Amino acid sequence: MALVSIKKKEETMEEDDVLAYQANYEVFKGGLSRHEITKYYDKWAETGEYNKHLSPDRYTGPECAARALAKNIPAKDRSTARILDVAAGTGLLGAELYKLGFRNMDALDPSEGMLNKARERQIYTNFINDFIGLENLVPVEDSGIICIAMREEYLDVSGIVEPFMQTLERDGKWKLLTKDTITSYAFGKPGVIFQFVIS
Repeated sequence: MALVSIKKKEETMEEDDVLAYQANYEVFKGGLSRHEITKYYDKWAETGEYNKHLSPDRYTGPECAARALAKNIPAKDRSTARILDVAAGTGLLGAELYKLGFRNMDALDPSEGMLNKARERQIYTNFINDFIGLENLVPVEDSGIICIAMREEYLDVSGIVEPFMQTLERDGKWKLLTKDTITSYAFGKPGVIFQFVIS
């Protein structure tokens, strides 16, 4: 995202919102190594600023994603449905899922600082301190629904995420169940929630 558009966005925000937006932007602007990103998140969590910066009035993503996932899992199955919360952070999504009856949840995050905060919630069963990706195979069952939530602008900035999702669908790896647009997902910006089922 261009610096000019960030400055323009900040002009319309309150001071606390500007600090929160800048903290969030810092990690997504690019140029940081995995190690640097992990250390940034460690510090962000340990100071308590992460939960403050991404409070529900600024960031509705966890609540929206939890509600979207719950639409595809009947209430009677939620306590036993196995959930892997990827990039679990401090457990914001897990807390929302817990409110909806989900109980069998594991948390994965490369930041130990984030996972320490997630542990305090006492809602996850297992904690996996790792990245996820092709070179990092996670020891979980490879089946079920995959729910991906993000700011909509990330699709435009990268230009590769949605085409890659479509390639996986064409190759028969998964099938799109739903794609929902959220009007105010984070910092007043729209978001998108994809749900896929493994083929």
